[in-house]
Amino acid sequence: MEEHPLLLAIASWPGRSPTQLAFESLGFAIHKARQSRIIQFCGEQQSHLLNRYWDEVSLETMQSLGQGNPDTRGFVIQPRYRSVFLDELFAARDFVELPFRSPPLVKCLFDRTKKIYFDAEFRENEVAFFRQLQKLESERLGIQTTGWSGRKRDVIPFVEQFCTALAFQRHGKRWRKKADGGLVFEVGVDFGGNPYCIGRPPLIFRIFHVDDPKYAFTIEHADVFDRLVPGVVEYARCGNASEYVLGIRALIELFYVISGSFGNRRS
Repeated sequence: MEEHPLLLAIASWPGRSPTQLAFESLGFAIHKARQSRIIQFCGEQQSHLLNRYWDEVSLETMQSLGQGNPDTRGFVIQPRYRSVFLDELFAARDFVELPFRSPPLVKCLFDRTKKIYFDAEFRENEVAFFRQLQKLESERLGIQTTGWSGRKRDVIPFVEQFCTALAFQRHGKRWRKKADGGLVFEVGVDFGGNPYCIGRPPLIFRIFHVDDPKYAFTIEHADVFDRLVPGVVEYARCGNASEYVLGIRALIELFYVISGSFGNRRS
């Protein structure tokens, strides 16, 4: 059976490292701070293991269109690249415990997850640390919140501003950009449920091939972006206007960076 053109096209994605570097070149740094904080928690001697884990998870996530969980080795869409390294970590994992049914494949990541879950002081310190980084980054990037009401419908002018600046073209209530290999990158606003924004930017991202727009890699939650570039989830934890607008801009600009990275095959 011939492989779908979307799956063939995304196979040219070069991976996390060049994508992350390009994202950082636009002025974003909170994701990197989270990676560094995790490495500090785990110990510098674990940095190579963690970076390889993040790289392999990222590739599998892209090539499975986000429809799977590298930590459980379960995929709705099988990636063309399946990581032998992650298979080996999964086979050797001996630290599964309730209530955590599918912990990360690296034990120190699991230890950190448990500490956040059980240790309120640690959790609150982490939240405060990243809230401060959001504040500082918003100031440094000149984030403006004029017009922000907290209603999803009022997100549109911000999306319009950021997408237009990156050459996305508006199609109704969506913005699209064409990339190499027949790929189309689309940004939309999630108007479902509560009419107000609650805790995260209300965005929907889609990657599809011009030959079949209905078959797409759809990203509705930042945890998928977080598998592509670990730490990005911090941009989706929002409590005030500047955090929301920063998060909207960061996720759109990461999506833009990803759109420009295809065609450069991983060596």
